[in-house]
Amino acid sequence: MDNIVNICFSESAGGKFRVAIRMNEMDGQQKVIVFSDDLSQGPIKGEVNIEERINWGSKVEEGEYFANYGADDLKENYNTFYNEISKINDKDTLYLWYGSSQEFCGMLYALELLKDRNLNIYLINATDTIVKDKDNVYLARDAGDIVPQYVDKYTSLKQKLNSNKYKQLLATWELLKNDNSILRVFKNEQIKSVDENYFDIDVLKYTPKEFTKSARIVGSVIGNSEIAISDEYILWRVKELVKCGKIDYSGKVGIMREMEIKITKEGLKQLNTDQKAMSVWKNSKEYLDEEEYMINEYMINEYMEEGRLEEKISIAKKLKDVLDSKTIADKTGLTIGQVKNL
Repeated sequence: MDNIVNICFSESAGGKFRVAIRMNEMDGQQKVIVFSDDLSQGPIKGEVNIEERINWGSKVEEGEYFANYGADDLKENYNTFYNEISKINDKDTLYLWYGSSQEFCGMLYALELLKDRNLNIYLINATDTIVKDKDNVYLARDAGDIVPQYVDKYTSLKQKLNSNKYKQLLATWELLKNDNSILRVFKNEQIKSVDENYFDIDVLKYTPKEFTKSARIVGSVIGNSEIAISDEYILWRVKELVKCGKIDYSGKVGIMREMEIKITKEGLKQLNTDQKAMSVWKNSKEYLDEEEYMINEYMINEYMEEGRLEEKISIAKKLKDVLDSKTIADKTGLTIGQVKNL
């Protein structure tokens, strides 16, 4: 039997697949290769340049860790990734896993490196699979969210990469590399370059008028975003909004748990340009302490989300006979792939 090489694009995804391989006793048949740099953000103009990537990391991840370890970790991951994919041969079957902006951009980069080789490649969008057991429904936001014991259900939806699709993906990557943007988002099966301030309204709508821990605001943005984004990027946008006077701060700027922030008049002026965002801001709870926030907002919302997901699935099933998949996805909040695979 051919060896299966799972290529994934975040450390969390790599960990999940290693667990899945052990749980399913597939150590001799499958391996995992991880590329961890988040190419959905930062410079890729013309090509992916490691020194430019390190400079970007230094800009976004200010602090002692990146200065002391981050650059070396990044270099080591690039070297390991190159070495591992160079060992792949035509007897291997490749599974490339994606779901988020980071994973999709990483996948495009990997395909560029592999383009001159005749390989057996399958693409797997982890977000397309809805996993159910007796008590729960699991819906992954990215490959790092897969449930290891159900890995076979995810792989059952693998798509063989044919030459036309390969050319299309490489052309998409070239377009992204020719843009001057430093942010790329993956939504509705499409990747596109966007302005660096794409998430600024989301930051402002969760920033109250009283000083609040910046970690709480960053967590709210990430937890409620339809698009997966790193906390480093959102914190960087917080700092940029401070610079332009739309957010005020106290404490140590750029240190999430030691920095408190609040919205300013200028921030409210921008927020007023988006009535939905303003509505969220007006109805947000401003005075919970951090412990109450974690319990009341994060955990309860997580439980509520399971109920909403069941409802979304039920509605989508009823609509399948009368509406197309894209329309159903727009109405329910599921992805097109999830609707197709119900």
